[in-house]
Amino acid sequence: MSSQLQWITSISHLSIPSLQTMAVFVSLTFACTPDDGSAPNVVRRDSANLVIVENLGSPPRDGGGWAVSEAPQLSIGSVEGEEPLQLYGVAGAHRLSDGRIAVVNAGSREVRIFAPDGTHLVSYGRPGAGPEEFEAPVLCGTVDDTLLVVDRAHHRISYLHPDLGFVRLARVSDEVGGYLNPAGTFGNGETVFGGAFDMRRIEEVQNGMNRGHTFYRSSKPDGSMATDFGDKLGAEFYIKDLEGSGQDSNPALIPFAKGPLATASPGYLFFSDMDTWEIEVYRPSGEMVRIIRSRWDPIPVTPEDGELYVENVVAEMNDPSQAPQIRQYFGNLPLPDHFPPFSNLMSDVEDHLWVQDYQRPGEENRAWTIFDEEGSMVGRVVLPENFNPFEIGEDYILGVGWDEMDVEYVRMYGLVRPREG
Repeated sequence: MSSQLQWITSISHLSIPSLQTMAVFVSLTFACTPDDGSAPNVVRRDSANLVIVENLGSPPRDGGGWAVSEAPQLSIGSVEGEEPLQLYGVAGAHRLSDGRIAVVNAGSREVRIFAPDGTHLVSYGRPGAGPEEFEAPVLCGTVDDTLLVVDRAHHRISYLHPDLGFVRLARVSDEVGGYLNPAGTFGNGETVFGGAFDMRRIEEVQNGMNRGHTFYRSSKPDGSMATDFGDKLGAEFYIKDLEGSGQDSNPALIPFAKGPLATASPGYLFFSDMDTWEIEVYRPSGEMVRIIRSRWDPIPVTPEDGELYVENVVAEMNDPSQAPQIRQYFGNLPLPDHFPPFSNLMSDVEDHLWVQDYQRPGEENRAWTIFDEEGSMVGRVVLPENFNPFEIGEDYILGVGWDEMDVEYVRMYGLVRPREG
């Protein structure tokens, strides 16, 4: 699903952003390397408890020692096989410590456990509102080998062990937020939610372009509030006729709109409002410790880009009868001057940040730039076609792939990290 459609389906919560005040820089550190494509130039500016990292060069041409296998090491899924192998609506996957694979199959409201060779072992859950049932399950993280599966429909997290089944249930406090859009789970077991859109929290709306606000908050294992990371800029939207009635007076998310992105690693929360190439880095306590920046040359949006975008939305709807309404709806919306700086954020088990190049319509940009724990650009990889990653481990990348018939598969590819020294 495109980020545009994800925002549309997650209309729920917003709040007003707080202003971050920078202290006067007390030191300036340079970490420079030749700008020949082999390694980036990095400038670090240190202020009181905050480091601003400026990546001035380009990603290393050779990938910096990072590489992803061309073929998957494991593929789980089938078109006509046994029912547990038929996947639909995969909403997360995790590789357990012994090599087994846990898959949240939202289509059947189940968590399915597979052997390291892909053989189905056991399934947990079923549709419903009971303590061992799901309505809208999404994997939001893991603690050791226990899965944290959030059910957005029932505002709760199920703790599920692959051998013991359902261990316990925790209702997420309303203080954390209404629509539980997970960004990940810290190493201490706290889960981050946020990024949703809610017209009710916007103080002033005007005709034309607007920008909402959102928030990111973490919950403790018992579901209570842990940390509020502050109010953030949310998604851009457009209002044609505020005084009118009907569809034109409703908020519309424009093509290629800027919006919030976040991901949580064991030790950090990474956030960007995509206003420019800048990513804020927070500890689980809520302290902002770093700002990562990178060189960015904005790409202009053309009318042809807009047309391709609309046709992609039409194709995703899988209902030809809706095509005229969709084309009319988007045809009345403006286009931004340029594309956002990137498409997605992910983090790995070693606190590296992965940033995906922006995907223009008609192109499948599968390139990701990798930044180390200190915010320096260290590598670049191109992921396989028709594959979206869920989890980046020490030596693997696990995610969902699909074939030419849009049949879903959980696939794992090998990952090579650069050798020390």
